[in-house]
Parts: sequence; C-alpha cells; structure tokens
Amino acid sequence: MKKIITMVVLAFVSGCTFVNEESFSMLDVGMSSDEVEGILGNPSSCSSSLGARECIWQKGNREIRVSYIEGRVVVFSQSGLGQ
Repeated sequence: MKKIITMVVLAFVSGCTFVNEESFSMLDVGMSSDEVEGILGNPSSCSSSLGARECIWQKGNREIRVSYIEGRVVVFSQSGLGQ
C-alpha cells in the first residue's frame, strides 16, 4: 500500500509517466480512470469509439494500453516492458 501511495504522489507532483512493469502490475480491472492516472500519470493519447475509451501511455518502445467502459477499466495490455 505504501508503494502505491508513493507512486501516486510522485505522478501528481512530477507529471511523469510511469511506463514500467511495476506500474503495470498495479493495474486491475474495475479501476477508475483517476486511479489509473494516479499510477501511470497522464496518458500520451486517448480515443473513444462506441462507448469505450482507450488510453495509451508511451515512453520509447514501451507502451501500456487501457480500455474503459463507463469510466472503469475493462482490459489492459502492455508491450516492450521488461526488455
């Protein structure tokens, strides 16, 4: 719990994006977009289609994608982490 609070505070203070395995492992289905942004920081981009919203966080070749329906995470994926 202390680790999550530390990451949230750092994200808000620095405005950084945390595109790494540790941040990805904190994500869970049902989280709100505010909770996700508290972990990952501001997304690089977001798009909406047919009632769903997808946001992408990118840093170099690392990427985390999160899809929301009604403001809650339904699926998330990553590429390039752990390389």
